[in-house]
Amino acid sequence: MKKLILVLIFLTTSAIILPAQKMIVLEKIGTQRRYGFHLGDNIKIQTLSKHQIVKSYLWALTDSTLTIGPRTTIDASDVGAVYKDFHFPKLMTKFFFIGGAGYLILDSFNNLINKQRVINPQTLIISGSLIGVSLALIPFHQWKYKIGIRWKFKIMDIDLN
Repeated sequence: MKKLILVLIFLTTSAIILPAQKMIVLEKIGTQRRYGFHLGDNIKIQTLSKHQIVKSYLWALTDSTLTIGPRTTIDASDVGAVYKDFHFPKLMTKFFFIGGAGYLILDSFNNLINKQRVINPQTLIISGSLIGVSLALIPFHQWKYKIGIRWKFKIMDIDLN
């Protein structure tokens, strides 16, 4: 019972102390797909007016503008596309590439020590397919979400009070 009372006191006092947080929400209309960007997150945005791509960390947010890096301020209505990074394909690309190259090197070195044929055709097929899979995963590192009918870009003010 004492723990419950302490938790309730902590939660009520933390709600009083914490200020409101601003965040960017990228959501697909009609589905549950939402991506959030907080202050300090890396973000890559394409603008509508100049068609330039700005990539840095999210520095500041107001009601209608966002600051990327210390100097670049973009109006929220000028955002044409947001690029979202996905870490699992990047991780798998590294694993498959290291696995394919490592298998080729280890098998070739083993054959060299045993005074056999240095590069086996079967080794080339296996290591080449692992490296090929790693290269095929590169387009899945980052997705471009065009702001428009399907995807909406919002700056939200989340108040915990």
